[in-house]
Amino acid sequence: MKAALLKRVQRLEEVRVVACQPPEFQVGYLKKLPAEYAGESHIVTVGRDADGVYRWEEHRGSAPCDEGQRYRPPFRAILTAPEEDPVSAAQPR
Repeated sequence: MKAALLKRVQRLEEVRVVACQPPEFQVGYLKKLPAEYAGESHIVTVGRDADGVYRWEEHRGSAPCDEGQRYRPPFRAILTAPEEDPVSAAQPR
């Protein structure tokens, strides 16, 4: 009985910590799949620049199942360039 009660309190404390965290705000650029691709896709975080800008890529198929992961999903502002990578477009030639 005592062990079950302690386990329940530990689970409630874990949930409380996750619920009290502020949401993360992410801004970054997305490398999209070719326009010809018509199937299911998901977004994968590739990296983060030194200035805090994220890099994402679209991947084919459905997203992997993360059942054990308990977290608050971030707010994302995803920027895309119509034809080319925004970083290479911004660099002088």
